[in-house]
Amino acid sequence: APVNNVEAPTPRPKEKAPEPAKAEVQVSPNGAPALPTLLPQPENPAGKIVMIECEGGSDKKADGHRGDTIPISNALIEKGWECVPVFYSDAKYDEVKAMVMAADGFITRINPGTYPGVTQSKVDELLREAAAAGVAPMQHPDVMQKMGAKDALVKIANLSCGMSDTYAYYDIESFKENFPKSVATGVRVLKQNRGSQGEGIWVCKVKEGQEGEVNGSTILDLQEAVDNHKEEKTIDEFMTFCEQYIVGENGQLIDQRFLPRIVEGELRVNMIYDKPTEIVHKKPAEGGISATLKSGAKYVSYQPDDPQFKKLMDDFVNKDLPQIMPCLGMEGMPIPLIWTSDFILGDKVDGEDTYFVGEFNCSCVGITQQLHLKDQVADAVIKIVQKTKGIENAPLPLPVLRKQPENPAGKIVMIECEGGSDKKVDGHRGDTIPISNALIEKGWECVPVFYSDAKYDEVK
Repeated sequence: APVNNVEAPTPRPKEKAPEPAKAEVQVSPNGAPALPTLLPQPENPAGKIVMIECEGGSDKKADGHRGDTIPISNALIEKGWECVPVFYSDAKYDEVKAMVMAADGFITRINPGTYPGVTQSKVDELLREAAAAGVAPMQHPDVMQKMGAKDALVKIANLSCGMSDTYAYYDIESFKENFPKSVATGVRVLKQNRGSQGEGIWVCKVKEGQEGEVNGSTILDLQEAVDNHKEEKTIDEFMTFCEQYIVGENGQLIDQRFLPRIVEGELRVNMIYDKPTEIVHKKPAEGGISATLKSGAKYVSYQPDDPQFKKLMDDFVNKDLPQIMPCLGMEGMPIPLIWTSDFILGDKVDGEDTYFVGEFNCSCVGITQQLHLKDQVADAVIKIVQKTKGIENAPLPLPVLRKQPENPAGKIVMIECEGGSDKKVDGHRGDTIPISNALIEKGWECVPVFYSDAKYDEVK
């Protein structure tokens, strides 16, 4: 909020600081902070990133960008990296390709779907060629496809987060041959590869009171996760209905054992590269199994170091995570930059919960609602580029002080002393410049100054 009825202070001597790039602090007509603007690029960047978007789509803000595009770009710029957002279209294929091939890495912010003038296969072709040429992919189109496909659950079946009795059906014949056998063993879950929010995810169990061998005429009790509605069909009727999920591009069905503790909800682990940032407990509505907001589920957030999830973090992050890409046939490819993993609670073993992956999502997951994570994303981008180029343990660049606003809402002085073991190579404590920049971003002037007795009057 503006500081009212306060006489403007007279200019004071300032410590000379590096003159970095600075985005203009804008204010909308109603006084709320406007959308951020892109900082000027550094003169001698440590590396170059291209941020690829497409124009249009419901995920865009008034400036045409996704809500996290400019904040992530600015976080990289503040760390001394060039980051250029660009809108891809088929008409601009050659122009975008030239930019990407000249970069150290690319970040795709293209939500799978239909954009005017955009052919997804052409985008994928461009990105595959760039990755093959050594440009760090974030993420590779094949990683998005293979990690996002439901049959990823079959490929990780032998990890601690997977279930060994998980099957994939890529054709109608194998589905009709094997599904009656699997549903005869107990309650199963069928998942289509396409769709979201629970469409085409069915809990299937043999209706009680039937005698004899399970066959095509056996009646199933069915419940769809999208809205928790229930139906009854014979196995033959249901398999015929499910053919729609197998035919067509990327058609497949995944057949998993039902985990009864799904009624307790799912746990979504939000990840930035190889670091968990948040655990979200998605608890279904009373009597339901769906954990989608559409079905009435409630969401509660936890920190990754919450003691109740120690086993989940130990098993998934420390044991399974290094094995996921090889299991998917993508050994050597970086795991996604921003992604999620949904877990379902399994039976307790020796009094401890077990957890099984129900789905990965890396199709343009964002941090628009968690922009405080932008620096962590930028650090992950640099780490992925360095790993791709074989310079994995290079130190991350220190942030530089942003340009002060022309008409600040107020003024803060950040007082330090030179020397001491708490300083970085720029002479400041590690949080001095980030805190100062956070204030500057909010329209306040913030000036770090080094106190000494010789400079008493100047600092005073």
